[in-house]
Amino acid sequence: MLTFAITTTTKLAGISLHKDNRILGEIKIEVSRTHSTTILDQIDSLFAWTGEKLDNVENVLVSIGPGSFTGVRIAISVVKGMFYGRNVNFYQVNELDALAYQAFYSLDSNFLSQNSGSDENSKIEIYSMIDSGKEKIYCAAYEAEASEEKLRQVGDYEVIKLEKLLEKLDNKDKKIVIAGDAGINYKEKIAGTLKNRALFLADDRMKISTATFMQMFLNNILEKSDIFQLKPDYLEKSQAERDKK
Repeated sequence: MLTFAITTTTKLAGISLHKDNRILGEIKIEVSRTHSTTILDQIDSLFAWTGEKLDNVENVLVSIGPGSFTGVRIAISVVKGMFYGRNVNFYQVNELDALAYQAFYSLDSNFLSQNSGSDENSKIEIYSMIDSGKEKIYCAAYEAEASEEKLRQVGDYEVIKLEKLLEKLDNKDKKIVIAGDAGINYKEKIAGTLKNRALFLADDRMKISTATFMQMFLNNILEKSDIFQLKPDYLEKSQAERDKK
């Protein structure tokens, strides 16, 4: 079973190939503008380095956002072009969900046991935060429990200013694990508000890895889709759509 995973949702693009439950190769590249000029070359390199062929891919895991309007479209357009007419299974990945699971998978069982009691206020929350620029954040909250392999989303996906988000988090009497690039970009402000209640992972675990997509796939978390149903999930209207009003 050969599985291809891709995200171009943020400035960090990621692609990987997996055979059964083993990773064959992964490429990450961070760009200041757009992934459109580099992503196809990176994909060619990944298949060349792993010695695998596109024809052998059975599953495709693709991020549908939220994030950069252009970036989200790139990954979806790429897989539609690469796999149109091929007999593959498509699975869509919400990047906020994936960031939360990446944090969850990074926390050891001892930590979860110590911070996931029966009291509602003793449970930790994982907050996924994607930076949209100018302190605007795409975010979602998840509850982690040591006895479960899946996270429970707490509330809806949101688009919110950092200041408003920190006001909300400051009212929570629990530890909060921060995931996502906004946690890196605004770490000082977040830590200044939440103090020792904010828990930050290492930077390489804060940024998404498509290897996490594969873990979610193996754990039956991802939603199956098809080439026609794959659509970006922006969480908000584009500037062009807002300007029409």
